[in-house]
Amino acid sequence: MEKLIAEEKARIQKQLHWFNERGCRLQIREHGGENFIDTIAAELTLTRIAPHFDAAGKVIRTDFWLLWKELGYQEGFNYSHTIKVVNVSVDDTLTAQSDGAEINAWLIAELTDDLNRIYHLEMIEPVSEPAYAKQWETWLAARKDNRNMFMRMDSELLAEHIKIAEGWE
Repeated sequence: MEKLIAEEKARIQKQLHWFNERGCRLQIREHGGENFIDTIAAELTLTRIAPHFDAAGKVIRTDFWLLWKELGYQEGFNYSHTIKVVNVSVDDTLTAQSDGAEINAWLIAELTDDLNRIYHLEMIEPVSEPAYAKQWETWLAARKDNRNMFMRMDSELLAEHIKIAEGWE
């Protein structure tokens, strides 16, 4: 079971490749409502998964807990969030290399959380979204210039958000 969970967690994390590599616009709305958050995600990390099985023991779907951090998350804890994802709809993918294998990583996806909120994720496209691309590049430079601070902060946030996910029913 542990092997299955580790493989499924790695598979889903790999789907987030382009969002983490090239930047990601994130818009959140209530089901059927207007966006109430429109931001750039600095990083998306799976912290926990919960596979669901059919009667024969085959995985039919996987809920997962996702830590997402907004640009500027170094400014305070309110820029880092954990959600429980119960549904995924993928609108577009692009081939990427991961661990020596080709995968079809997500370019555009909608995640539905356990409160029925929709998280629209879209890789930043530098040609059509130059302002967002500039923000992303500025963020990458700041992260590189403050590497030790971010390594410490990322480790602390991950540990905290794993506890949050593990305590979630």
